[in-house]
Amino acid sequence: MRFPKPWSKKRGSRLTGRGLAATVGEAAFFATLFLVGVFILSLTLAQRFVAGPWPPLATGLGFWIFVALATAMIVVGGAALILGVLQIGASSERRSVLAQRAEELELIGRPVAEFPAVPTGMRMTDSPGMQLNFRLPTTSWPGKRLAAAAALALMWNAVWMVLLVVVIAGFWSDRPRWVLAGLLFPLAMIGIWVLRYYAKCLKRTSGVGATIVEIDEHPLQPGGTYRAYAAQLGRMKLRKIQIELICEEESTFRQGTDIRVDRNRVLSEIILDQYDLTIDLGRPWEQEFELKIPATAMHSFRSSHNAVHWKVIVSGEARPWPSFCQSFPVVVQPAAHPPKRNPR
Repeated sequence: MRFPKPWSKKRGSRLTGRGLAATVGEAAFFATLFLVGVFILSLTLAQRFVAGPWPPLATGLGFWIFVALATAMIVVGGAALILGVLQIGASSERRSVLAQRAEELELIGRPVAEFPAVPTGMRMTDSPGMQLNFRLPTTSWPGKRLAAAAALALMWNAVWMVLLVVVIAGFWSDRPRWVLAGLLFPLAMIGIWVLRYYAKCLKRTSGVGATIVEIDEHPLQPGGTYRAYAAQLGRMKLRKIQIELICEEESTFRQGTDIRVDRNRVLSEIILDQYDLTIDLGRPWEQEFELKIPATAMHSFRSSHNAVHWKVIVSGEARPWPSFCQSFPVVVQPAAHPPKRNPR
């Protein structure tokens, strides 16, 4: 007889993400663990090395036990927060696919430089897909604002904890630091605001979720038709979601002492356009589509002053979360020349 396990993976082909409440609760727990560790370590070191009649709380072996405990809390809390930020939007199925197919990835050597100005796109095929062969990398990481907010919140409140220990040590040794004690209150208000901003960024990033684009072949060629797959994770209502194929020309030039970059879209084709969608944690939005490269299109190109970029852009208007736009670059190589025929 098998008993149901609520923590086990759901069966089927659905993608699963991390629950919003679980993500926020986990982040709050590890942030608290980190800050409590900073407070205990600061208090232990201060009572050992502070000058004055402040009696120590722990001596001998007890001192080192407190130091080890506080250090472990800081390391565990900080490492867990860093891993949580790095894994924002990733599903458990995605990580299992990477583990299973890591040995199946074929290492491709560097090709002969027949077209030295054309990107090879080798690094874009390092990541395996769940539905198709390759998962395209995105040019922007959705968690960069969250990472900055987390670093600011932890560092600011850690410094506040150290200042609090200094004030406590001063009162304990009958040398109160009134100015520093008065500064603790406005600094605490700033720390609370930073923590609230971090929680807001965490809810936004976890609610919107990751955007996934996969393709069956890469690099692409002019005139080719390719199967593609897109998925949007999270928990939200979408007013609109759009998939667009873009070819962009980029020019870099110097104007005086400044370096300027001019970008111009030479091709913009809307591949998919859908309205009024609902995305749940266990039921992400998924769509397969065809990616057609025009036969007369310019291939990807990069030099010191000019470049031609191809990319797939997935954008959406969500509520109550902010709108999102993710760019996935692809490489279009020159069309293969037909083999020369023998006149005989």
